[in-house]
Amino acid sequence: MANILLIYPPFCTPASPPYSLAKLYSVLKANNVAVKALDLNMEFHKRKYPAFQKYFKEFQKQYEKYAEVSADYLRITKEDYASNNRMVSAGNNPELFDEMLSLILNEKPLFVAFSIVYSSQVFYAFALLKALKEKGIKTVIGGPAVNTALKDISDFHLNNEAELLAFCGKKEHSKNDALDFTGFSLTDYFTPSIVLPMKTSSTCYYQQCAFCTHHGKQKYLEFPLSPIAESITNSKQQYVFLIDDMIPKNRILDIAAAFKPMNISWMCQLKPSAEYDAETFKILYGSGLKAVVWGVESGSDRVLKLMKKGTSAKEVESVLKAAHDSGIKNVAYIMFGFPTETKDEFLETIEFLKKNSESIDLVSTAVFGLQKATEVYENPSEFGITKIIEKQRLLLDPSVKYEASKGLSQQDAEEMRQNYKKTLEKLNKYPKAMNFFREHMLIASAKDI
Repeated sequence: MANILLIYPPFCTPASPPYSLAKLYSVLKANNVAVKALDLNMEFHKRKYPAFQKYFKEFQKQYEKYAEVSADYLRITKEDYASNNRMVSAGNNPELFDEMLSLILNEKPLFVAFSIVYSSQVFYAFALLKALKEKGIKTVIGGPAVNTALKDISDFHLNNEAELLAFCGKKEHSKNDALDFTGFSLTDYFTPSIVLPMKTSSTCYYQQCAFCTHHGKQKYLEFPLSPIAESITNSKQQYVFLIDDMIPKNRILDIAAAFKPMNISWMCQLKPSAEYDAETFKILYGSGLKAVVWGVESGSDRVLKLMKKGTSAKEVESVLKAAHDSGIKNVAYIMFGFPTETKDEFLETIEFLKKNSESIDLVSTAVFGLQKATEVYENPSEFGITKIIEKQRLLLDPSVKYEASKGLSQQDAEEMRQNYKKTLEKLNKYPKAMNFFREHMLIASAKDI
């Protein structure tokens, strides 16, 4: 019996144990709280998609089928997620609900605490919270995707692990920050080897991109590296994905120095700024860095300046080439349709990608979406936005649309992205589904598949 049962609800990619749950579990366990972690997202997927689970757990053996199988997986799950969300919106229970609820009830918890990281988890979480409320079981929620609908149906809303500890009656707590993954069924995830999600800082150090809210205006703090190294060593795993939004050069070199003796393969997300040169990449590659997800965003200097990225197309090109030449695989994240972006600037980004195709291993594209609390939202006129339209939704926060004085509309940008779909896919040296299964790309990069 657990005093606190931690829940990670469906739906998101079941490729690694969730960092948020691992962090909460580790802190509570280290402070002698009777706790159990239950990744219902993984539990749902292994029951619903056993054939896909089997394939992804050994995809290297049939790598020639990866593009086809992963495309089928993404198509089917997208349809199933939408169908289940509609069920919940209509007041009905989603698929496998009784099985998921039984997994919770079998633990006889005093409290059930939900970690809600993605908006895609809101619907299933709402159905579970409603059922637990009807059974008189107290619930706690937290995470970046918590919204009003979830707050209204839960009993408590907490912001971090410190508040959860206080909720459990622990006024003083252990300072051991190592993550403990023993509470997770690691053999069930949809990947041949476990890729540990690790975070080395509290938030993004840059916090100036006009479109971003990930940092939540929190203070940037770097975590001690020794507990991170201890977490990896104790887990006996060989793959690590650093989920920090961005890491400055001096810090990434410190991380590389800590990782080099461990003989692991790792991946991270960085901003392609000029501070990353050939010598830096030589050191990083030598420490086990196999792949980097780069926030390229655009090949247009005007758009990059408007985004306040702090980069230029020329330096991005130089960074990608230097990383490629060192042996590191490059994922280029691209954002089309930033307010006032023109058709010519869209095409400038396409030409930038084609020009640098040798240095790019995978392209991940999205169309700009306006989010509350971003600089674009708070100062719309500076970005050519003339009108913001918010539409209420039943279980999610309002959707936000906008109109701009010039440039491509969101619909225009999406249509152009579809028109250049084949051009973009020709750039990929890895199956495009690895934009969702980035753990798979790390493993493929490390094994040079």
